[in-house]
Amino acid sequence: FTQIKDGVVQLLLHFPSPGWYKLQIYALPLSDPSKSLPNVYNYLIHCTKTLNPCFPFPKQYVQWKDGCYLYEPLNLCESTKLTHVKWRVLIPHAKQVAVVVDDEWTHLENKGGPVFEGTCNLNQYRGKDKKVTLNANFGEDESKYSTMLEYHIK
Repeated sequence: FTQIKDGVVQLLLHFPSPGWYKLQIYALPLSDPSKSLPNVYNYLIHCTKTLNPCFPFPKQYVQWKDGCYLYEPLNLCESTKLTHVKWRVLIPHAKQVAVVVDDEWTHLENKGGPVFEGTCNLNQYRGKDKKVTLNANFGEDESKYSTMLEYHIK
């Protein structure tokens, strides 16, 4: 899971089991118009022990890269308590932010600047293989939202 805060790129990694893993980083300068990303770093990581079960991070959509930061939740997996899920995100230039499951929208509260927070109950979706999305509105049309992150509750 990749995010940037205060100019620092943060990579969050979870490995399913001990072993060797290869992390490849592809990048371009912002000013480069090329659509082909060259490989700039290769890391060989030796994971000797896993402390917790591996869980999937949310899927990131293209607008997430624009300075967004997820404080919580980093995952919604089988072991996550879903009755009172806390959300805290930083989404620059967002006017409104909402968590959406099916047709149910839970709007997060703007806590000043680009930070939005709130809670929602997702327990009724456990065991139903539901998609949960974090969406943001950036413009004057209050009915248009962009999907930022996508989770799955199984």
